Formats: sequence, C-alpha cells, structure tokens
Amino acid sequence: MNTQKRQLMAKTGALTPSQRRAIVALLTERDTRTAAVKAGVKERSLYRWLTLPDFKAELQEAEKRAIDAAIRRLAELTAQAVDTLREVMTDKEASAGTRVQAANIVLSRLGDLRELNELETRLQRIEKELNL
Repeated sequence: MNTQKRQLMAKTGALTPSQRRAIVALLTERDTRTAAVKAGVKERSLYRWLTLPDFKAELQEAEKRAIDAAIRRLAELTAQAVDTLREVMTDKEASAGTRVQAANIVLSRLGDLRELNELETRLQRIEKELNL
C-alpha cells in the first residue's frame, strides 16, 4: 500500500486490511507475537498499532462483540444449569455435602443476580435523571 493511501486511511480513521486481520488474530491467539504471525504482520507493527486510538477503539469494539456473543451462548445454558443444580439438590442418593454445595451455589448466585439487577436499576435511574 502506498504512503498516500495510508495517510488517507489514518485521517479517515479507517483501518487497513492488515490491521483488521490483526484485530481478529488478537481475539483468537494467546499472545501478541502469535497474533502478529497469524495476521501476517510484524510484531513491532502490531505493538505500534495498539497505541493508535482508532485501532484501540476497533479492538475494544471487537472484544465487546465477542463477549456479547459469549454471553448469549451462556444464557442458552442457564435453564439447563439450574435444572442440574435442582437435580443434585433433590437427589436423595447424593451425599449431603454435594447437596449442600449445590444449594449454596443456587443461593449465592441468586444473591449475585439480585445485586446486579438492583445496580442496573439504580444506574438506569441515574442516567435518566442526568438525561444520558
């Protein structure tokens, strides 16, 4: 790619194809060196890109999309997980320790979910008051 095209991309905030490949690689590889190899770029370039605001913003957005997708996949499993805990808790053949552990998991997660729900409600109220 010529210098003029790179400068235009830098001015418009558009990422190069190499930078887009690097973002995908950063999401799938265990370290920056491996990501650079997978993306077909020099590790030094990748480290430099990680300091660029547009690159960092695109990477953060890609990370957010990946996390959102993982949350959706985990949400599909929640009913099955609760059913499994219920089965263990009510299984008379399971040890008392195992049943208590399952009950403890249910109670602690319920508390966590309740707390998150209350925080979200409070945050929404604050945002509404601040017109955000």
